[in-house]
Amino acid sequence: MVKISINYFLILLVTVLASCSKSEDNGSPIDNGGGPSSNTYWPLAVGNIWNMVNTDDPGDKSEYYLHKTLIHEGKTYYQFKPEGTDLDVHLNIGIREDNGVFYEYHGASSQMGVNTSAGVITSLNTKLAVGEVWTDQVTLNISGAASGTLKHTNEGKILAKTTSVAVNGKTYKDVIKTETKKTVRNSITGYSLTIIYEAWLAKGVGLIYEKNTYDNEVVEQYQLTSYSLN
Repeated sequence: MVKISINYFLILLVTVLASCSKSEDNGSPIDNGGGPSSNTYWPLAVGNIWNMVNTDDPGDKSEYYLHKTLIHEGKTYYQFKPEGTDLDVHLNIGIREDNGVFYEYHGASSQMGVNTSAGVITSLNTKLAVGEVWTDQVTLNISGAASGTLKHTNEGKILAKTTSVAVNGKTYKDVIKTETKKTVRNSITGYSLTIIYEAWLAKGVGLIYEKNTYDNEVVEQYQLTSYSLN
């Protein structure tokens, strides 16, 4: 399945839910020995994978799989493979980290005569103290068969920083809990979509829990079951 939640989480850390036929699973939550193996809260490398399960529906499973990279203005962005396909999918979106700050890249696109410009926006800032907030926005211009804008606004804050957290029966150390509110407004239709993402990230491991709320109505929660890092 492809969910808006991940479309915007990585496109919030959040771009596309990953899919992968990878059989090797050389890492699991217990393998980090309860402590971090690197200084990042989300290790980005091609081949890394995080397997998640819906806390309310064990049959609803999803994967984040970093399957390729792209270059924008000399910087490398990592792409998550859309779930449900084994094809070498071409995407124009990705994420990167710069000293604890994560950015989402929306590449230029052209479909059915409608052209959308490129842009970069902050998706997550792990450098702030608990309670601190940040805001960023980017406007993508639409031209061609239609004319208007897509305005992305991200508002984030640090909810907590804890020494250890138990998720799905496993204990992780050095965990940061964040919340990001993303609003996307289409000037052509006048429609706005708001999604609130709560993400728990363990240093050296990555995402261990996420809660996504759509327009204050639909709520989804996923937790980590296993992961593999290159």
